Amino acid sequence: MRQALWLFMLCCSLAVAAVNNPHDFPKGALGLLQVDSLTRGELLWMQGRVGEGTYTTTDAEGRHCAIRVPVAVGKVASSGLGIDSAAGLAIIVMTPRLDAALSKGERVNSSDFVFSREAADPAADGYIVSGIAADEGFVLNSRRRWIAWLLEDKPALRCQ
Repeated sequence: MRQALWLFMLCCSLAVAAVNNPHDFPKGALGLLQVDSLTRGELLWMQGRVGEGTYTTTDAEGRHCAIRVPVAVGKVASSGLGIDSAAGLAIIVMTPRLDAALSKGERVNSSDFVFSREAADPAADGYIVSGIAADEGFVLNSRRRWIAWLLEDKPALRCQ
């Protein structure tokens, strides 16, 4: 009887998880950039956050593909001096141009693409779900380690 109860509870939790989709993607979404946590820093007139996340998309064969993406977010504002941890961010990718840039590991500057907080914005390349304020700029694929310059090493999209 106890095993049947555990099996019933497992089936119920799986059914609830299938019904409650945690990512309410807009129609036509191509991928999701998710950064779980960032490190926040302040120095004189600069405030910023850095971290690394994962961009997940699907390829032409329908396989799930992922690539690691370093992220830098910041703005110029009066601040102090310090380092702290901060919440992450999420961006839903809407256009093939932004999808291709992230999938290839290219640097993406927020001023070179159109990002919106409104999912219904047809001109948006990406939809900012959380973690970036309206007055902040950001760079995706923001850093390349110095050894990567010598080896021409870029992150690779891995599909399964």
